[in-house]
Parts: sequence; structure tokens; C-alpha cells
Amino acid sequence: MNAETRTLERNFQPYPARLAPLPPDGRVRVLQFGPSLNVKGGIASVTQLILDYLAPYVSVRHVPTMEEGSTIAKASMFARAVQELRRVLEQPEPTIIHIHFASRGSTLRKMILAEMVARAGRPLVLHAHGSEFDYFHRKLPSAVRRNLNRTLQRATVFLTLSKFWRDFYVDECELSPSQVVILPNPVCVPPEVPDRTNHGEVQIVHLGKLGNRKGVYDLLQAFQTLPEAVRQRARLVLAGDGDVEGVRRAAQTAGDRVIVPGWIDTPERNKLLTKSDVFALASRAEGVPMALLEAMANGLPSLTTPVGGIPDVFQHDAHGVLVKPGDIDEIRAGLLRLITDDDYRVTAGHAARESVRQFDIHNYARRLADIYQRIAPVAEVRAIA
Repeated sequence: MNAETRTLERNFQPYPARLAPLPPDGRVRVLQFGPSLNVKGGIASVTQLILDYLAPYVSVRHVPTMEEGSTIAKASMFARAVQELRRVLEQPEPTIIHIHFASRGSTLRKMILAEMVARAGRPLVLHAHGSEFDYFHRKLPSAVRRNLNRTLQRATVFLTLSKFWRDFYVDECELSPSQVVILPNPVCVPPEVPDRTNHGEVQIVHLGKLGNRKGVYDLLQAFQTLPEAVRQRARLVLAGDGDVEGVRRAAQTAGDRVIVPGWIDTPERNKLLTKSDVFALASRAEGVPMALLEAMANGLPSLTTPVGGIPDVFQHDAHGVLVKPGDIDEIRAGLLRLITDDDYRVTAGHAARESVRQFDIHNYARRLADIYQRIAPVAEVRAIA
């Protein structure tokens, strides 16, 4: 049992719940804990969107709990986050604490913060993002798992990304259904997208971590085994961090048909989506991937897998192709269809764009602000529609 696991079993000294009335200006105050906004990945993207788009009557401040770098740097940042939370909890001003967590070390660290908030009697929003939290949870020692469940159950509101994850937290973590709210990830829908008809070359793009979990090697193998004539009409771009050099080595035999630029920033990502025709994400585990929503918002049909929350936001045939994770034959067949059937590719892209409007960041921000309003400044569990 490591230090983080042992910490879950410590007894925290409760803070006095000295809540003042809502501030005279009527603003709802929120303190958000999550990775540094400079960290690569979907959680940082979501937290940045929350900061950018929440209504003016919500005052939200982000406290980073993790940054890229050495173990010492990461530990130092988390220690500062604990100190900041302690300072806020000692103040009478009513503040909602919104904690984003994934799995493994992220969960164990964030539960320290969650226990502090719960002991203080303050409104607590736990926001679950981990694509492999179910595997992590089931492998924990039974005593640690029970303690973790008890902490999760103390949330005023528990946010999940999909029906799949709602059912998991209710069934296996024994949360009350009245605590759990499904809030899929948000996306910015651009006002217009390019005309992708009559493209001689079809560009397929993958955005996200490069490695086995995202199915990158499966996708690459399927692409490399396409008929030569089809492959010469297509280009595969694999952008992201992770095992960049390993993917580049595996792609060498494909020549200029496969490009591995590595990590790209937001402006470059937007340019790449504009220039591409198909999005591919052959993941083996997911929450609700931001990259898929961004591709759909940009009018791209997708090849993806029915894992995690993807079936909640993506419809097979209508928006592209769902394939079995790790099934090279199915992935190859899906690529073949999306490369060779021009009319279908364009139609599915248009349908995907219209469908994803329901997850537009403006709708998301209104929903989240409404949740905040309903729990401020009280701390009891409430059912939220």
C-alpha cells in the first residue's frame, strides 16, 4: 500500500461549517481543482472551457493540482493545492468546491481534497473523467475500495460523462442515483466548416495520446493492409503525445502515406481538422473523448469504437462507423468504406455536426451554472434533473 492509498484512511480534522449567506452581489463562488491548464489532455480542455464560458453570475477560480514535470514538482503543486483548499475552508464565505479526477494517482490525491471538503460541510462537486476508472477500482484492495466509495458518496453532486459511467458509479460505487448527473463533455461548434466534396485525396486524422489504449497501433496496422490503390488515395495523420517515437517506427513502411507530427497545439489542431476528411479513434477504453466531439463539430465522419460513453454521442452509420476494439479486419473495412464512398463520407459528416450541437459549450455552461445555483450555499444531496 503506497502513501497515497494510506492517506485515504487517515482521519481528517473537520472544519467548522461556518457558512455565510450568499454574497450581496448574488454571485455563486466556485473553486475548481484539476490539472494545470498547460497539461496535455481532455480534462484540462474541459476546465479551460468552463473558465471561459460560465455565466457572469458564477465566479470560478481554478487551482491546479498537477503539472508536467518531475515527481518533486508534481508533489509541490499538490501540496500548494491542499494549502489553498485549507485556507478557503477556514473562511465563512460560501464556496462550492468542484474537483475533477481521473483514476489511479489522480483519484487518490483528489479524494484527500474531497474528504477535507466533506468534513467542512461545504458543497462538493466530484467530476469523474477517467476512461479506465472501472479497471482501477476493481483492482483496489477491498478495504481501500470501500473507503474510496465512502468518499465518492459524500459528493453533493457527482458528474459523469455518460450513461455507461453513471451506471458504473451507482452499481459498483453505490452512489445514490439522486447524486449522479450525466454531463457529457462540451465542445465549441465552429460557425462554418469547409466543403469536403470532390476531394481526390482523403485525409484521415487521429488526435490524442499515441499508444495501445487509443488503438493507434490497431489503426496503423489496418491502414497499412488496405489495398494499394485505396491506400494511395488516402493519408493517415497521427497527432498527439505518448509513444510518438514507437508509432513513427511502426509507420516507416507506409512511407509518406502516414504522418506522425506528435503533439500539436490548439491552432494547429484546428487547422488539421479543417484540412481532414475523416476522424479515427480506435480506442479500447474512453470516457467521452473531446477529440471525437471536436471532429464531429468540424463536420468529420468518424471511425471509432463503442466503448465508455461513445455510444451516447455517436450513432453507427449515421455519423460514421463503429468497430470492435482491436479487430483489425473491422477497422480496415471501416476505413475502406470511409475512403471510397464519397457521398456517404460527406453525408455522415454533416449529420455528425448537427448531432453534436446538443453538446455545444454554451448549453453545457448553462447546465453547469444551473447545477451550481441549486447547491449554493447548502451542502445536502439534491436530485437534479
